[in-house]
Amino acid sequence: MSFKDLIKDRVFIVSLSIVVGLALYTVIYPAYFTKVDPTKWYTYPQGIPPCPQFPFGTTLTGQNLADLVPVALRNSLTIGLTTALTSTAIAIAISALATLIRRLSTAVMTFIDVMCTIPPLPILIILIFTWREYIAIPTIGLILSITGWAWPSRALTSILSSLRERMFVFTAYLCGLPLYKIVAKEFMPFLMRYIFVHFINLTLWGIGMETTISLFGAMKMETPTIGTTLYWALRYQAFILGLWWWYLIPTLFLIAFLVSLYTINMKVDEYLMT
Repeated sequence: MSFKDLIKDRVFIVSLSIVVGLALYTVIYPAYFTKVDPTKWYTYPQGIPPCPQFPFGTTLTGQNLADLVPVALRNSLTIGLTTALTSTAIAIAISALATLIRRLSTAVMTFIDVMCTIPPLPILIILIFTWREYIAIPTIGLILSITGWAWPSRALTSILSSLRERMFVFTAYLCGLPLYKIVAKEFMPFLMRYIFVHFINLTLWGIGMETTISLFGAMKMETPTIGTTLYWALRYQAFILGLWWWYLIPTLFLIAFLVSLYTINMKVDEYLMT
């Protein structure tokens, strides 16, 4: 697939439009159209279904979902992107360390393998629950990165181990290139596809992990995210009371973003393969 084929692909264009549109929605709508702080409770009538005055309805906590959803989605995206950026950087650094400094290879690989076997969810729940009163939204992404880098690092290490034995790498060593230049000039052109794929996957993983931890009630619950919005819907028995808009609308926004991002990932990966 050429670049012209990629930008003409209807599925890619639609998915990219949804992702960009939702990202702009989370920034522009709260800045110019929200009149009341969406984090405050009991500022609107409770439990009103979608209507012209409240297009997304209101919650039993007295919040307007039209104001709450973009802020919640923005916070979830911030967590996902912070997780992806930090985890990718850690994975690249540790993979390069394990591959290029041979005397450290065994120790670093053992550390990576141990981190891959540790179940992340219980550890992250404990850490975030313990420190939730003192952390901001980006800090949650940094905490998720404590375990998020392990599997990407394992994959990148395998690729780098193969590249390390290539003739052009030995030539770079013999020419006296420093380590960071070898990584930047010799390895990165081969790694860009895998790094991009892992970045998208880590973004999806970060958002999913935040939603899961929130549903357990371990997140900073007064801060709106998609996960905390669903938590309060469950807490106030929205399923039983028939307040379908409280949990369905945030879920649809989340699904639309995640599916579109995953589709972009598949299309870009197909393009980079060729």
